[in-house]
Amino acid sequence: MARRVFVDTKWNPKKHWNLKKNVCYDPEKDIFIEVDSLTKPKEYDEVYLDSSLFPNMWQQLRKLISNGKKVYYFTRPWKWKEIRKRFREDLKAKTGRVSKSDNSDAYLLWRVYEPSLAKNNTHRYFKLLTIVDVEMRALFMKEAVLYKSLQRIQQINLLNVDIGSNVRMLEKMVEEVRREIVDKASEIIPRFMDIADSLGLNRDDINGLIGLAGLLIYDKFISYKKSINYFGLYKAKGRDGRKNKKYNHKAQRHLLMLTNAILRKNDEKHLPTFKDMKRILRMVIEVKRSVGSLGTGLGYKPWQDPHPYSCRPRRACGA
Repeated sequence: MARRVFVDTKWNPKKHWNLKKNVCYDPEKDIFIEVDSLTKPKEYDEVYLDSSLFPNMWQQLRKLISNGKKVYYFTRPWKWKEIRKRFREDLKAKTGRVSKSDNSDAYLLWRVYEPSLAKNNTHRYFKLLTIVDVEMRALFMKEAVLYKSLQRIQQINLLNVDIGSNVRMLEKMVEEVRREIVDKASEIIPRFMDIADSLGLNRDDINGLIGLAGLLIYDKFISYKKSINYFGLYKAKGRDGRKNKKYNHKAQRHLLMLTNAILRKNDEKHLPTFKDMKRILRMVIEVKRSVGSLGTGLGYKPWQDPHPYSCRPRRACGA
C-alpha cells in the first residue's frame, strides 16, 4: 500500500533558508512533521503539496520525481475558505484552532483527499507533477519574473527617468530565457515541433512556441468545454461576475501569446478576441487528441472518443 504525506509548503529565500519549514501530515501515523527540504521524508511513495510551488522547490521536486516518487499539487486554492468551514470541527479537534496555520493547511489537504478518494475523483483536486512539468514550469516562472521586471522598467522609462542600459539588458535576458524555453520544450515535450508545424509555426516564432509549450504544460484537459473554463474564456454571470471568475491566469497568458503569433502569421492585424482564442484553443485540442503519444510524461491521458460508433442524425427540413 502506498504511503502518503500531505505538505504545506513554505517559501525560504536563500538569506532566510532556515527560517521556515515545510509542515507535513502523515495520516497513517497521525503526526505532524517539520522538514527543511521536501526530499527529507524518504519513506513516502506519494507527496501531496498545496498550490504554492515556490522557486526554491524545483530542484527538490526534480529529485523526488527522479527517485520514483509521485508528486501531486492542489489545484483549487480558491476553495480554502469553503474547505476550512466544511471541516471546522475536525480541524479544531486536531489542531486546537480553526484559523489558518501550517498544521491546519497540511491536515486539510488530507481531509480533502480522503472523501475524493472514496468518490474516485481525486483528479478534481490534485494534479500529478511530471518531470516535464518541473523542467518547464521552472523556466516559465523565470521568464514571467524577468518579463514583469522589463515591463516595470519600460514604464519608468516613459516618465523620462534615466535608467541607463537596464532596458536593453533585461530585453536580452528575456530573449535568452525564451530561447531556452523553446530549446527545452523541443527536447522533452513529445513531438513538440511536429505540433508547432501543424499550427503553422516554425523555429523563428519564439513567442508562439512559448505559448504552445505553456498550453501543453498547464492545460491537462482534452475536453474543449473544460479547457474553456480553465482559460476563463466564458461570460461570467452577475454584477461581480468578472471579478469572481476562476481561471488560470498563467495559462491564459500563454494562450494569448500563441493566438497573437498565429494571427500575425495569417496577416490578421487586430488584437486577439475571446473568439480568436477559442478558435486557436480548439485547434490545439484537436492536435492533442490526434497525437496519441503526447500524453506520455505530460500528466494527461490520450483522447478516446466516448461514442466512436455513434452518429448524430441530421435534422429533417422544418423540424
